Amino acid sequence: MHPQDPPNPRDEQAPRILPAPHDPYGPWPNAVEPRRSRPWAICVALLGALVSLAFLIGTTAVAGRPAGLDSADRLLGAEDPTHAGPPPAPAPAADSARGPGPGAPTTEDTWPSDRIDTRVFFRLQALADTRTAAFEQGDEAAFLAPVDQQDRALVDGQRRLFGNLRKIPFDAARWVARGGDRKVVTADGSAPGRAGTPAAWPVTISVNVAFEHTITGVDVGRVPETYTWKARCADPTDRCTLIGLDGAADADTNGGFAGYPAAWDLWDLQVERRTHVVVMGPKQNASALRRNADLAEQAAVYTLGAWKGGAGTSPGFALVLTSSRTSFGKLYSSSEIQDWAAGYALSMPGTDRFVGGVRMVVDDEQLAGDAAFAPILLRHEMTHALIAPLARPGVTTTLPTWLAEGFADWQAEADRPLAREITTNIRALIDRGGFTGALPADEDFDTADEDRVENAYNLAHLMVRYLARTYGAERVCAFFTDALAGRHADIDETLTASFGPSPDRLRADWAAWVRKTV
Repeated sequence: MHPQDPPNPRDEQAPRILPAPHDPYGPWPNAVEPRRSRPWAICVALLGALVSLAFLIGTTAVAGRPAGLDSADRLLGAEDPTHAGPPPAPAPAADSARGPGPGAPTTEDTWPSDRIDTRVFFRLQALADTRTAAFEQGDEAAFLAPVDQQDRALVDGQRRLFGNLRKIPFDAARWVARGGDRKVVTADGSAPGRAGTPAAWPVTISVNVAFEHTITGVDVGRVPETYTWKARCADPTDRCTLIGLDGAADADTNGGFAGYPAAWDLWDLQVERRTHVVVMGPKQNASALRRNADLAEQAAVYTLGAWKGGAGTSPGFALVLTSSRTSFGKLYSSSEIQDWAAGYALSMPGTDRFVGGVRMVVDDEQLAGDAAFAPILLRHEMTHALIAPLARPGVTTTLPTWLAEGFADWQAEADRPLAREITTNIRALIDRGGFTGALPADEDFDTADEDRVENAYNLAHLMVRYLARTYGAERVCAFFTDALAGRHADIDETLTASFGPSPDRLRADWAAWVRKTV
């Protein structure tokens, strides 16, 4: 699915408000891929769980992320001017005598468009529009013109950002100010919600600005990355100068997820494009990126072909590769990544849909550690990324971790026999009386006991493999989709609706198959 270029934001109506993406599998555990974890092969799939525990299934109104943009006037209850063009001309004196317009504060006869905070907000949006136009035209000078030219570090950083972004294939890219997160400071300390006097200037404004973008062949909707812009407006007619452009913290955004920093914020970027993947990483690792991009393309072709479910999945994959554990741990979120993680897939909220896309991050040293494991690692994470857009708001059931990880593990290895590590591990578990025939609980994936986690992953894989062997891949994919969409009250009802036998019968048959197979 390739979204069309969005219409001019000034022509749009205020967008609908959508809830924040969440981890469709519930609170994500500290997932480990243990049979490959010693010493290097540990995976974690974080489809939104890194964002916040507020992103649980069913949190639609409470933990909602607005798709639209709150302007200064909207905070007053007046019409949202974010997409409405420049502020209107001052009202005639006769009109002003009638008092404030609808939704304006009653403490002062000030029209919303005359307020200092509204006026400087519009100027920030004008700077955002200028940046959008400059980027579309490939005009670096215009892109940098609003930046404080005396701050060479700031200018150089924005020049690098411009160059990096021009390397990425975008179907859509624009910058939009979000007035709901703004902070306005006047020179004389007067209230920015009033018209003010000349003594109020210069005015400094800090506001969150979303870089809304759609990576070609990857995203299914516009994905916002949120920055905090700081500008100084010298007087009421000044166009304002950008004096700070930093990434917003997750906690400082409306919805708890900034999506910052992206790969283009961290390095002089090398981008490798293949038919189904866009691979990004530091330019100094260019040769490894080219090699791994070919490997990723092979994994993408396999993953897309292995899916036997319906439409609506990711059409391709955006993958960031880095050998820097510092960068690996902070990409796209301020949440912490465990030291043992080798890769993760993070759902990105969309501005016009629930999940706009997915960003995969992989430690590229893991790809070099074992030639046999590298494609499995990529396939596993791509499976999580593939199905993320199927998640829907308002789902009240939680996908059990055994299904989430078991499905990804099975899909990654569905074209090959059971790995010897799995059969050896589970046979040992059976021989010592540790296999009860029960599926692993969520907490079995969330523990420092690597043996316990290893068993959980392997048993989850075996359950999904058994279902596919018995009922076929198409029915397993349909079952997974139904579970993810919450079409039934719980996982047991979904099992019965998908396969027929009762859950107890299915689990008993699976346990017998495991004892026989391994």
